[in-house]
Amino acid sequence: MTTTEADIRAHILATAEQEVGVVEIHNRNDHPRITEYNRALGLPPRAPYCASGLYYCYVANGIKLPIRGAGMVRSWFADKTKIIYRRGQRGNTRAGYRPMLMDAVSLFDSHVEGLAQERWDEDADEIVCIGFNTTAGRGTKGGVYRVRRKLREVKLIANHLTPYLEQHKPGGQ
Repeated sequence: MTTTEADIRAHILATAEQEVGVVEIHNRNDHPRITEYNRALGLPPRAPYCASGLYYCYVANGIKLPIRGAGMVRSWFADKTKIIYRRGQRGNTRAGYRPMLMDAVSLFDSHVEGLAQERWDEDADEIVCIGFNTTAGRGTKGGVYRVRRKLREVKLIANHLTPYLEQHKPGGQ
């Protein structure tokens, strides 16, 4: 049975959606699930987990992206060939690639979330993401949430999955 990239992306999203609602007990990266996200990358149990939570969703679906230091946000955006959206540039920086479900979204100074919407519209005001180690607005504790983000807050979007799958398909290099 052949699994398409769209199916894999949907499974990664489903994994992330199962984590929505995980909330830090004392607002110190201290939920047992957070330990699992960090363990996927060999990080300390209470390490910041926005990047490790996103990576966990890939690993849980059998995808071990070749991101060196995947627990660090900047590592998700270090390979310029994976950048498919850059704020301030019209259109994509790589011909033919548009942001897709569960691509890595760079926000603020050092935060990454997964794109949690099927259709990309670069003229939209907002996008939907699933974020680990974030809040859902005032009065919420750190945790895992589905959140709406202003597109103007997005710095970069990277697609690691498509190149990974192209390299690992049967008969590939």
